Amino acid sequence: MKPAIARTDADYYPGIVATTVLGGGYSARLNQEIRIKRGLSYGARAGLSTARTTGSFRGTAQTKNESAPEVLDLINAEMTKLAAAPAGADELKARKSVLVGAYGRELATSGGLADILGNLALYDLPLDEITTYTAKVEAVQPAQVQDFARRVLDPAQASVIVAGDAKAFEKELKVRLPNLEVIPADKFDPDSSSLRKP
Repeated sequence: MKPAIARTDADYYPGIVATTVLGGGYSARLNQEIRIKRGLSYGARAGLSTARTTGSFRGTAQTKNESAPEVLDLINAEMTKLAAAPAGADELKARKSVLVGAYGRELATSGGLADILGNLALYDLPLDEITTYTAKVEAVQPAQVQDFARRVLDPAQASVIVAGDAKAFEKELKVRLPNLEVIPADKFDPDSSSLRKP
């Protein structure tokens, strides 16, 4: 998890395409590497959550306690790869289709349309975003995806949160994360900025 961009950022469309390449759907990179190739999770995904001033990027997977370090390595490796080389044309086409299809399904319901209009109003975006969304997604180029990944998705700048039995992964994670902090379940507070009860 790491801070990302606001909804009004000029990189919004490259950002949603980049995160969809990483973790948007069954054939996206994280799911390919973690679930399909290695069977370490029922699903791995990534997403960009935007807001008025800033947003967040999240890459997630559920796995066995013992494989948490390996899954972390795979997520970091895919984030790094996306920044190191442009995504291929076929891969981008498939990931853009995921975004456009999901948007179309959302538009097709009154609740989905209300959500879209509400978000446009919330972020002071023009209403014609409804009609330009598909074209803006399709216009994203491989270099823009790579640039976004390099600037915004650097795994070295991310916060790592692993929930589980620390005895099974603490030693290996400490090698990767020297400042690893273990919070016992009875001391955990999800509403605290430190994640610890006072």
